[in-house]
Amino acid sequence: METKKPQPVSYIQLLIKSRETLVKSLRNTDCLLENLKDNGYFLQEDNDFVQQCGTRADKVRQILDLVDKKGEEAAEYFIYIIHKVPEAYFDLTTWLKEIDFQASEQVKCLHVKNNDPVSLYSRKLKRELCCDSKFIKSYTQKEEMMLQETYVDGVMELISNKNETMGRAGGLNSLFDDTGVINELGETIFIFGDAGMGKSLLIQKMQDMWAREQSFCNIKFFFRFRCRTFIFFTSSTELCLKDLIFRYCCKPDYDPEEVFQYICKFPETVLFTFDGYDEIHSSFDINSVPEVSSPIDATQPAALLLHLISGKLLKGSKKVLTARTGCQVSANFIRKKIMLRGFSTDNLVEYTGLFFKETNVRQCVLNHLQANHNFSSLCSIPLFCWIIFKSYQHFHSMNEDHEFSSSSVTLTDIFLLIIEVYLNVSTKEKTRSQTETLKSGKDTLLSIGRLAYNGMEKSIFVFDQDDITSHRILEKDLQLGFFRPVEHYSGCGDQASFEFFHMTLQSFFTALFLVIDVQCSIADLLKYFYHCRHLQIEEERSSLLACFCGIKKNRTDPFINKNHFQFINLFLCGLLSKPKQHLLESLVPVSALKLKRKALKQHLFRSVKSHLKILPRAPYLEFNRVHALPQFIWMVRCISETQNEKVGKLAAKGICADYIRLSFCDASSSDCGAISFVLNHYKKQIALELDNNNINDYGVKELVPCFSKLLVLRLSVNQIGDEGVKVLAEGLTKYKIIRFLGLYKNLITDLGAKHVARIMEECPSLRYVKLGYNQITSVGGTCIGRALQKNTNICDIGMWGNRIGDEGAKVFAEALRNHPSLTDMSLTFNEISIAGGISIADALQENKSLQVLWIMQNTFEDEVAEHFAQMLRGNKTLRNLWLQNNCITNHGANLLAEALEDNTVMEEICLQGNPLTLDENEPFQKNSRIRII
Repeated sequence: METKKPQPVSYIQLLIKSRETLVKSLRNTDCLLENLKDNGYFLQEDNDFVQQCGTRADKVRQILDLVDKKGEEAAEYFIYIIHKVPEAYFDLTTWLKEIDFQASEQVKCLHVKNNDPVSLYSRKLKRELCCDSKFIKSYTQKEEMMLQETYVDGVMELISNKNETMGRAGGLNSLFDDTGVINELGETIFIFGDAGMGKSLLIQKMQDMWAREQSFCNIKFFFRFRCRTFIFFTSSTELCLKDLIFRYCCKPDYDPEEVFQYICKFPETVLFTFDGYDEIHSSFDINSVPEVSSPIDATQPAALLLHLISGKLLKGSKKVLTARTGCQVSANFIRKKIMLRGFSTDNLVEYTGLFFKETNVRQCVLNHLQANHNFSSLCSIPLFCWIIFKSYQHFHSMNEDHEFSSSSVTLTDIFLLIIEVYLNVSTKEKTRSQTETLKSGKDTLLSIGRLAYNGMEKSIFVFDQDDITSHRILEKDLQLGFFRPVEHYSGCGDQASFEFFHMTLQSFFTALFLVIDVQCSIADLLKYFYHCRHLQIEEERSSLLACFCGIKKNRTDPFINKNHFQFINLFLCGLLSKPKQHLLESLVPVSALKLKRKALKQHLFRSVKSHLKILPRAPYLEFNRVHALPQFIWMVRCISETQNEKVGKLAAKGICADYIRLSFCDASSSDCGAISFVLNHYKKQIALELDNNNINDYGVKELVPCFSKLLVLRLSVNQIGDEGVKVLAEGLTKYKIIRFLGLYKNLITDLGAKHVARIMEECPSLRYVKLGYNQITSVGGTCIGRALQKNTNICDIGMWGNRIGDEGAKVFAEALRNHPSLTDMSLTFNEISIAGGISIADALQENKSLQVLWIMQNTFEDEVAEHFAQMLRGNKTLRNLWLQNNCITNHGANLLAEALEDNTVMEEICLQGNPLTLDENEPFQKNSRIRII
């Protein structure tokens, strides 16, 4: 039977049939007219005739009538325009699918110009953001450093809702994927990190990638806001969403109503970034502001911000929020949490290569970083790295033989360097010393310092022209590089506003002012210490109430964050330290300087002693463990910044416990130098726990001076790699006193495993080794297993979440066979199959020490269960056997149940997650010591 050929589509008939739909839904007639005219289907007279129609519907009818007269090709091109410009004709998306439009090759060759207001606005946004993001502006207005040439990704770590790491994020392109999602209903990506970790630069890089169409291609609108600028709004100001994005971000040139309608209809095409959530300070009670879900309703700007972030307003849009570590953000609207950890070793090498273009200079810097771990640890924080490199670049240009001192460098030294650099650049003098430079710039430093101080007092971080003038800051001072202009939001007219290039710099100038201004009293000098202590006490009290009484914490200001006060205290300690005495004598009378130094020292004496005494204690292993708080890290930083041996000895004397726990305290690698400074003065041996911080390999190097004191060293979840483990091996084997080594969830490979094996072999006091969730394969597993054979004192070893496989498991089995001390072992999730499982089970028949065996999430089948059953008939030591998530069936489970009849010692065998079929007649279900649910 002959098949009929499909009849060609008549586009004219299709338009006639769909006339009512088109008249109702076609909104943008200008795009149709311009393209039909440009491609020769309409004449200018046709366009003029259509434009004379009074209403949009009449214009559409007239266009359809003209297309009907122009023929099939014109009708097809008419539909092709609608197909190619979906932003303008989104109401016809369903219609296009219904007619299954497929353009001919002839029509596909014709150009379609997209002059739709939505597309024009998107292109305008891209042009503006591309210009705004071209140069790095996050640190200073003076430098023209191109973002593309100097930006380097830092370590981005995905954080769970329990504040535990879930591994590294895959870069900015992975921000909105499903990896690391902790709340499916949340819409905001929360990126946080300590001061100087590069949060603002990351936002700038995002906008640059979008503007250049390198990423986020499904986003049409990118609106960026700095939370700090919300302070421009008065408490009586009210805004709607349209005002916020069009008046204070970017205004459409054509048809704002149509653009805003598209934004509301397709919120998934919108991306907001809000940088510095911790820097906004509200002057009203957020809880008293009614909720807003309508984009046309006005409310207080800070409330509008909260409603956007929470998803109550423009639900479905994407949001990225940044803040400093410790800023409280509701878990209800957070989709992902990402912590910025700063530069890894590889990041730092890459940044060095971009910053220093000359090969000889670059190599000189790399050599210096390699030789000075104190420098390296400070350079792991991008802001401090930039200051150090900028200073190095300046001094090298003045004196090619210049090198930084190899002695210990403090944070105060870094900020003094940048001040010296900018003051020197302004004078073009090459021979002035640091003392001469600061002395000649005293008036400038006092003026800027007074501005910084008064701003801190009022929580002001952006200064208008009146502030600048009233503090006698001259135009030349504004051009030094400490300030950058700020886009004002309202009330400033054409006058520019300014801010310090980083909040930490404002903290430094505040501290400098408190030191060099003779009018500042001792009470002024110390008040930020008391203020931070008061905040800490309130937070602790609130946390205790929430924990014990079930009372929710009520914070009237959800934006509050006072780490800039902590930095003031830190810089005070550095500036008033003995090494800075000679430098500051050129700025302040010696008598006033001595008085302030004495007052600070006495305060540190009192506060260190009282702080350490009130901390709660609890027994742990054979130790008396004190659980310190993040405030303790700040205190240790301040003590170290003084570089005062007496203060260090006092702090060490105040440690009333033999085990200090500093987990989840936001400690960085440079903090390890401060911790080491204090512990080095401790006269006894001590245990130190630093789990879940940001120590990395640099931090391990900073801890070396206190290795002679450490009985316990826990560094789990800290970005430590093979280089750090090598440092541990060289240091710990020197003293051989270590009892507990915790390196769970780091970046250790087989190379690092060899170094751990050396520690195990050469440290006979070692009892506990935790190496779970690293990157150890059978090669490294074999090294660890052989070391376990040699060290017969180890009682607990954890290898959870590596990949030692059957080969590694067999070596562990040999170590286990006659080991006299091992009581706990974990080989869970290690790619161990039947052969490895059998070797472990057979070795246990001879072992008389192991009590707990974790060997879950492998691929054991009934054959392995049979060998474990045989082991149970002879082994009378093992008490807990964890076999969850393997491949054991009812047959294997019943063999284990039968073996338990001859074993009265075994307390529990766990078989959850195995492919078991539940039936009342199965023996394993009747045995209470076999857990299946």
